[in-house]
Amino acid sequence: MAEINIERKKTPVWRWLLILILLALIAWAVYEFAYDKEDNDFDEVPATGMVTLVPQAPLLT
Repeated sequence: MAEINIERKKTPVWRWLLILILLALIAWAVYEFAYDKEDNDFDEVPATGMVTLVPQAPLLT
């Protein structure tokens, strides 16, 4: 009886690379929209004349 060699086709590497790049772009977009940088109002001066506290660096002893 003759043997028939069956070889499975390998998935191209570029396809996995394209999927990884696409997932990275989606993750970056979600991060940018979820953590909006304009919500931080730390740089604004209060209009009421109130004094705001500035965090100090720890003292070196």
